[in-house]
Amino acid sequence: MDIVGQLMTDNGRYTFRSDTLNLRVTGDFPEWVMAAAAEMVGIVARREVDSKIDELQALVEFGEASEIEIDSIKYDAKERFEIIPQCVVTMGRTDYRWVAPEGRAKHCATFDGNPVTRVHDMSMTRNDSFLDNENGVDTSGH
Repeated sequence: MDIVGQLMTDNGRYTFRSDTLNLRVTGDFPEWVMAAAAEMVGIVARREVDSKIDELQALVEFGEASEIEIDSIKYDAKERFEIIPQCVVTMGRTDYRWVAPEGRAKHCATFDGNPVTRVHDMSMTRNDSFLDNENGVDTSGH
């Protein structure tokens, strides 16, 4: 496992450091620091992808790369930057699904203005009682 960055506190101020990106963000509140760090990491990632596409396009002209490699990078970039960000947040024994604000706006019935909604984690289920009385579910062999 690689460490991408660390959030630390020093004399009441918060600092996020990423040695791989040579990035340091300092502020009064952890949520401000994390938001700024996330934006900066995103900007760097987009620039890296754009540079890679430019590099591959130049290599295609010399026959050193193929169009499929460019298409692959563009597809990966679309998957990363053009969909609504979402993550799994674990707090204690409960998992939550976090979705970026634009996703919460689109699915307001699910999120009701909250950044997270609880996820039923099957791995934490003690028994299969959640299957009882479900139409179409055969629990006889369990």
